[in-house]
Amino acid sequence: MIRAFIAIDLPDGVRAAVGEVQARLKRARTAVQVSWTKVGNLHLTLQFLGYVEEPTIPKISEALAVEAKEHNVFEVPVGGAGAFPNEQTPRVLWVGCRDPAGQLNALAKDVQAAMTVFGFQPEQREFTAHLTLGRVKSPRPDAALTRALDSIKDCFCGIVRVDVIHLFQSELHPAGSIYTKLSSHELKGA
Repeated sequence: MIRAFIAIDLPDGVRAAVGEVQARLKRARTAVQVSWTKVGNLHLTLQFLGYVEEPTIPKISEALAVEAKEHNVFEVPVGGAGAFPNEQTPRVLWVGCRDPAGQLNALAKDVQAAMTVFGFQPEQREFTAHLTLGRVKSPRPDAALTRALDSIKDCFCGIVRVDVIHLFQSELHPAGSIYTKLSSHELKGA
């Protein structure tokens, strides 16, 4: 079994800028413990698949190749920070990805629909494009974290050119996850 997800990778400049935003949050003297995402592992998830039978991987790749060609290349501004479910009792700290024309949302929706053939259900929550900076281990109100999030809520980290989607393998290790690209699929016009 392979633990897998479908995502968009980030250019180095955006990754570095998001890393700086994360570093600002890390410096805040908070009372909550946060499990921080490694900057090298930052990506924009379209769908988390979970464990997949190995023989299904090539079929998923074929479906992604077809789906990618149904979408034109587009750009996504990255910026603005916040927390899920909210900033008062945060569980997930994130930097947002703006999608004014709805192209990213449409891509995620279509990718998730294509995966139903393989038994993967679309996300029940509405797709909210974001990059996870960290996860709060025991969520509770923390004024210092709320202030830190407020100080970066208007951050701008650059532009991601969405021209390829990737199928990633995720291997869990005590020191953190290791992601490996299993296949890459260019959008129309890439």
